[in-house]
Amino acid sequence: MARILVTGGSGFVGAHVVRRMVADGHEVTVFAPGPEPCLSEADLAHIMLIEGSVEDAEALTSTLAIARPEVVIGLAAFGGTGNGLLAAAREDEAGALAVNVGGFRNLLAACEARGVGRLLWASTLAVYGDPKHYSSGTVDEEAPRLPETFYGLTKVMAEDLGLFYRSVKGLPITGLRLPVIFGSGLWYRGAGAQLVKLFQAAADGGSAELDVSTKPLDLMYVKDVAEAFSRLVAHDGPLDAIYNLQAYAPSLYEIVAVLKGLSPNLDVTTTDIEPALAYPLVNARKLAEHVGYRATYTLEAACADTISDLQNAS
Repeated sequence: MARILVTGGSGFVGAHVVRRMVADGHEVTVFAPGPEPCLSEADLAHIMLIEGSVEDAEALTSTLAIARPEVVIGLAAFGGTGNGLLAAAREDEAGALAVNVGGFRNLLAACEARGVGRLLWASTLAVYGDPKHYSSGTVDEEAPRLPETFYGLTKVMAEDLGLFYRSVKGLPITGLRLPVIFGSGLWYRGAGAQLVKLFQAAADGGSAELDVSTKPLDLMYVKDVAEAFSRLVAHDGPLDAIYNLQAYAPSLYEIVAVLKGLSPNLDVTTTDIEPALAYPLVNARKLAEHVGYRATYTLEAACADTISDLQNAS
């Protein structure tokens, strides 16, 4: 088992990754502004929490000296007021740059100086642009990055920083481009706002009014994201610099249908809309080929598990 440091480990994805690392038997340290919003007292009993921001290079250096990690997982991102990562970056470009680019560079430098054995981190499928730019219909890791949001732009910059530290400075770094993520603990809005409303209504057996697009979107259950990071931690062979991550690509209408089958009392009223942003669907075969990773949960199983978690938390 390994000593693992998770930056941003108190966030939605971060907390699930932390729980998976603990379940795998690793010694886990979390570096985050605090336990909120997603780490519970039960979580804190199994980890060491060091409070701080990735914007503080000295705090990161000190944390690595204390935790002595063999693996670092970088999940810190600028969240603003909780309206979603894209909205946060749009509303405060300087803040997004400070965390997503400057803070990430601080992490890279601290890991290089410490000689960390492996750095894993979360990028995003928002590095891609409008589907009209991609004639193949789906995109792989070699497709051009053409971000149309400031958040996507910060992640392109972070990917380039990571590639520089990997190719020039020899830092063993690998990123996962995350799609839209759902599951219990999703507290912020943005791309997941409709999903939060829908799953809570399904858990309560209540009703929801949703703006729904017929277009499919790349989607993944948060516990499968944690599984992907777990597989990368355990992998003892070489890894590429970046991998697309994806499990399925339903429309919100398909998710509604699944949830109605799981929660018969669910009442959903939908209004058709065109999405504000469109992304191409991705090809995520490279991760399966290199690591043997495929999502564990089917869409129905992930929906059922999310409902169960929400009901148990209420």
